[in-house]
Amino acid sequence: MMPFAAFALGSSLITVAADNVPILKVEPSCKAAGAAGLMLGRTAESCLNDEKAAREDLVKSWSSFSADDKSHCLSMISTGGAPSYVELLSCLEMSRDAKKIAQGRKLENEPAPEPSQRPAPHPQPRPR
Repeated sequence: MMPFAAFALGSSLITVAADNVPILKVEPSCKAAGAAGLMLGRTAESCLNDEKAAREDLVKSWSSFSADDKSHCLSMISTGGAPSYVELLSCLEMSRDAKKIAQGRKLENEPAPEPSQRPAPHPQPRPR
């Protein structure tokens, strides 16, 4: 794999270092989201705070995601709009969790299943 790769996004650019969280240009989309969301109490600042928090989570967990999932999710967030750390993190977590479910493993933060409280079903009568 190349040590550095770049995905072109119209006028945006996602720069990806092989072992680091990519640098996304989220400011334009947060400004647009803030302008559109003022009546709902959503500001550009709250959007930027969410993006910053998602990036910090990605920095902590980047190495735990597979290269295939990273590649897939980076291509997903670069399609149809401005890139987002929140969307990237969501994509990576869903991809990881889907694999765990398929393998029958317990998900992180998933409570242990409780024993069923339903009574055992009554046996069906046999025809005579």
